[in-house]
Amino acid sequence: MEEDNNPIKEMGTKTMEPNVGQSSSGQTSQANSVAKKVNGSALASFIFSLVGLVIAGLPCGIVAIITGILGLVKFNKETEKFKWMAIVGIIVGVADVVLVTLNIILQVMQLAI
Repeated sequence: MEEDNNPIKEMGTKTMEPNVGQSSSGQTSQANSVAKKVNGSALASFIFSLVGLVIAGLPCGIVAIITGILGLVKFNKETEKFKWMAIVGIIVGVADVVLVTLNIILQVMQLAI
């Protein structure tokens, strides 16, 4: 008789179950993790700040600052993600407003000369 060294046949009728991580309390770690949702205000702030860099700096910058502050105030660490978008949205929104304001001031000063 020939010997078969196939590891799958050596297992016999054993079924393979996926390895699910268990915590010390015996509950699966997947059951404890909650799917986090995206903070909508933070996402809006980030998008408006980027649009403000390219197209309409002053209005988009102001909207980015407002929605970024709202996103930070309403941010819940356990149920939401992307807090960094609100922070970056505020920073870039402020840069949008400052740069457009400086541009307007410089253009007015140039006309006065």
